[in-house]
Amino acid sequence: MSDRPGAHGIVLLDKPAGWTSNRTTRRIQRLFGAQSAGHLGTLDPFATGLLPVMLGDATRLAPWLEGGDKAYVAELAPGVATDTLDRDGAVTETREIPPDVRERLLVALPRFVGTLRQRVPAFSAAKIDGVRRCDLARAGQALEAKFKDVVIRDLRLAEGAAAGPLVLQVTCGPGTYVRQLVADLGDAIGCGAHTSRLRRTRVGAFSADAAVTPELLESSAPESRAEFLVDPSSALPGPLWTAGGAEWSSLAQGRAIEWTGGAAEEALVFVEADGLLRAVTVVRGGRLHPKRVLQHGLRLGGGRP
Repeated sequence: MSDRPGAHGIVLLDKPAGWTSNRTTRRIQRLFGAQSAGHLGTLDPFATGLLPVMLGDATRLAPWLEGGDKAYVAELAPGVATDTLDRDGAVTETREIPPDVRERLLVALPRFVGTLRQRVPAFSAAKIDGVRRCDLARAGQALEAKFKDVVIRDLRLAEGAAAGPLVLQVTCGPGTYVRQLVADLGDAIGCGAHTSRLRRTRVGAFSADAAVTPELLESSAPESRAEFLVDPSSALPGPLWTAGGAEWSSLAQGRAIEWTGGAAEEALVFVEADGLLRAVTVVRGGRLHPKRVLQHGLRLGGGRP
């Protein structure tokens, strides 16, 4: 990919604490010389862990990559509530921690698995008339309560000493606010709580085990950075099909082609040509119709797993 203008692909970044997701993304964009960039799933500044950064043509795949489940490790700090629901906020309430707090938490956890009606935190990137709720909250503006449906797939307390920290392992659908989940659990156990540590370990098919630090990227030679672009095929929500030259030529020009692959009507099919992911198509009426064509394409195989 280094022989084409800019960079096109996905970098799995291990975001440091203290960085915003936007700042992190722009920094990686500059390192790779990409003309455009975006990220999958915002991480709060205090949080660490997996932030998939999409560069160039990869940004055009965002609608099909952002719907996967996410996994987190979160530390629940009982007895203290903050306005941001995390360790960076101002303390709004302190309460006595019951001696059986761990047992109470174990009893409460099953009630928070499944589809929940969750409050959208005041300090969040959700927007009101184009302005982020967190910016309005910092300006002292009173915000109307807003709720959304979220899905918690799995929620458990990590094993540890009886007097050790309360560490949660969370697997959830997109759009879930883990800080709010922790605060709600704090209310359920009767003493309030905030999130003192948060790390994201998975986004869809991407794992933090394959993530790299900004320091590693910055210390690498510019001509070798393409090796940090991952193969996106495992994250695609549909089959990958290899097009021949004539088939790809038609799709590249926005024309539908005959399809005998047997996929269901309206199913997505991702198209490979010459070792590159080149298009998103949909099955309709026995033909493949291009929904999005990538100008440069994303390398398949090679790179990092």
